[in-house]
Amino acid sequence: MLQKLHISIIGLLLFSTIFTTIQLPSAKADGTIEVATDVLNVREKPDANSLIISKVMRGETYPVVDSKGEWVKIQVTSSKAGWVASYLVTDNQQSSTPARNSESSDVVQVLTDDLRVRSGPGTSFNVVGFIQSSDSVSFVDQNENWVKIRTNGLEGWVSSEFVSIQKKKKKKETTDEENQEDANNSQTATVTTDGLNIRSEASTQSKVIGTLANGTVVNVLSKKSDWLQISYDGETGWIHSDYAEVHNSSTDTPSKKKGSSSATISVSGLNVRSEPNLNGKILDQISQGTDVKIISERNNWCEIEYANGNTGWVAGWFLERKSLSVNPGNLTGEGSIIILDNGTNIRREPSTTAKVVYRANEGETFPIKGLENDWYQIELADGTIAYVAGWIVTIKGQAPTVTRAGSEQYLRNKVIVIDPGHGGKDVGAIGVQGTYEKDLTLRTSRLLQDKLKAAGATVYLTRQNDSFVSLPARARTANHHGADVFISVHYDSIEDPSVTGTTTFYYGGADQQLADYVHQSLIQLTNLRDRNVRQENYLVLRENMQPSLLLELGYISNRGEEMTILSGDFQERAATGIYQGLAQYFRDR
Repeated sequence: MLQKLHISIIGLLLFSTIFTTIQLPSAKADGTIEVATDVLNVREKPDANSLIISKVMRGETYPVVDSKGEWVKIQVTSSKAGWVASYLVTDNQQSSTPARNSESSDVVQVLTDDLRVRSGPGTSFNVVGFIQSSDSVSFVDQNENWVKIRTNGLEGWVSSEFVSIQKKKKKKETTDEENQEDANNSQTATVTTDGLNIRSEASTQSKVIGTLANGTVVNVLSKKSDWLQISYDGETGWIHSDYAEVHNSSTDTPSKKKGSSSATISVSGLNVRSEPNLNGKILDQISQGTDVKIISERNNWCEIEYANGNTGWVAGWFLERKSLSVNPGNLTGEGSIIILDNGTNIRREPSTTAKVVYRANEGETFPIKGLENDWYQIELADGTIAYVAGWIVTIKGQAPTVTRAGSEQYLRNKVIVIDPGHGGKDVGAIGVQGTYEKDLTLRTSRLLQDKLKAAGATVYLTRQNDSFVSLPARARTANHHGADVFISVHYDSIEDPSVTGTTTFYYGGADQQLADYVHQSLIQLTNLRDRNVRQENYLVLRENMQPSLLLELGYISNRGEEMTILSGDFQERAATGIYQGLAQYFRDR
């Protein structure tokens, strides 16, 4: 919360300006950072005028050894360390929130049959499939309300209420002799998932040095616990064994291939380089809209194939990836559709104006006979051939999924900066039960981040954990990334314990439309008292060149409202309200 008790609004504004000049004393830090700009200067001292001692590139990660104010000291090499601006890097340090590990060996026990799997963490996302209590399901990621899973080629989010995450028993640690024996067996492995990270060491905490596509065949050099040391295209590294199928030389193995996927160049005049870094020789330039094939990836750079079989490296953040195209052909025996809602119309022809021949209820299934213009051709119980809209049902089996974009279509490729208010020594407001505002703002921000990322947005948080970030640095993060929207998340407090409700603040007139959309969506979904949209001169809004809002989502100085805000249900609804408000804003721009 930006308000402080016992002071007037004028005092608040004066305080916020003075407060930003205070520098924190040097403090030890841990964890890692990832470079979030193309080329970042590493300086001898935490000062913009200090000597540049090195340069680091986008996507590279480095350990944090110290911090001071808006500067972070990183270990560049074993003998060299220097300072970088904190708002030009992403903090990868773990916090007290649930583990968010995309390569965990944990397994997920499904507690019910026909559990819906969604494309994102929320009921507003499309249903992409169902899983059963008997299915073998791998853990990918989680937040407090949703779990991301992978099973049988299906990946998506399920409600945490209906699953249990269990630690997988670790395999017996192998000896050096056993590792050497494995190396002599000349094994290969086939990657079973897209975007599998190759790491420098056998640990999820080690540096990512490349990625592999589904179906890629690699040579296995050795094994260590749940990890495989592999060789591919002259490079060596480690991959997790859960995402690869190992073959012995004495058995039939698939022919070696390079995994590939399609992408489109999203900027004009993209340089193609000889190496995966900005020092590589420029070989060519490719115009915006050109289709290319991705052959391999390394440190956020992609090796591509383009015109006439030419290859080279381009910055991966300038590529818009495509999903694989599907030729439906004859789908007989490939799968069935599952009805999601009672009264679903089954029609004679693949059109919303065609005659309804049957009304199906939730849970009914029908075999798929074909696919025509996003409509599934199905066979009814009496043998009648009919059609159902592909975007209102889900499928079981190998048939292609048909979806119609919902809110996510308006958020795709947007750049959004989320600012979890307060942090570190600045706890913000303190609730009746002792709740710290800084903890609540981070909870809400993480849930919102997951929803926006699932919709295809690029999301930056001004802080990833319980750390202090100055007000100017928060605004500069949005300005640096050229954000489409900046959202500062807060909770309120006041001496009068009877005050309740949600308030949305904006600074300039150009931001009022954004404020109206987000505020109305919040009020509708949270059901808290409407304290209206208001114009205010807060520093994080005033110094922001991007469309920006500051949200006070409720009063933790009111005992009843504090209990409501602490619930997982409220946190989910608040994050969904902001998400839907942003989608409506971008839709109508």
